Amino acid sequence: MTNKRFKNWLVPGLLLLLGSINVISGAFQLDTIMRGPPAVPDEMMTMEYFSMPIPIVLHILAGVAFNLLGPLQFAPITWGKWASWHRWSGRLLVLSGILIAGTGLWMNHVYPQYGGVLKYPGIVVNSLGLAIALGIALQAVRSSARDIPKHRRWMMRAVAFGLGPATQRVVIIPYFLIFGVPENWMIGLVIWMGFLINLAVVEFVLARNRRGKQSSPFSALNALAHKEV
Repeated sequence: MTNKRFKNWLVPGLLLLLGSINVISGAFQLDTIMRGPPAVPDEMMTMEYFSMPIPIVLHILAGVAFNLLGPLQFAPITWGKWASWHRWSGRLLVLSGILIAGTGLWMNHVYPQYGGVLKYPGIVVNSLGLAIALGIALQAVRSSARDIPKHRRWMMRAVAFGLGPATQRVVIIPYFLIFGVPENWMIGLVIWMGFLINLAVVEFVLARNRRGKQSSPFSALNALAHKEV
């Protein structure tokens, strides 16, 4: 029983650990915004964060909700004993994801640009990918056919997009500690790496399942993506 419980919570626990990076970063950003503009300008925190704070504050709060609720959707207990919680938290998750995508697109277009030529299209693809994945997942579970496996597969992709910023930080922090502040162009590259790495893991898991290779460190995700309830 203990081993089964460990397997059931392995994936949600790892995703929560990854998402906590975004939560902690968001808390620091909110604190900075509340304190007001820094004496020394920060290229990655434009003055518009202080003159037009509502979009970034909504983006951070929605991100916190998404990074906490998303991983818990993968816990098997939420499909049974906590089914009602799963449904209501899922609705909040979708709302949070749409808010993340909308505010991300708005800030990407309105706020001053940094991060090189790759940043702008990277934010667009990440934001639209998140919104589209959530839309397909929602349509699958609310359709008359109630396609649960399809719903879960697309929720996996949605969470991959949503946790992209956390993976970005996992990639860039070691570079920062070793080499210092990254070059401007690297910011855009890391944005792409964040969600592409996550999507690659998800698609790898789904491909293994299609080939019938269930025994892997990702077996819990395999079961999640294809189990009927």
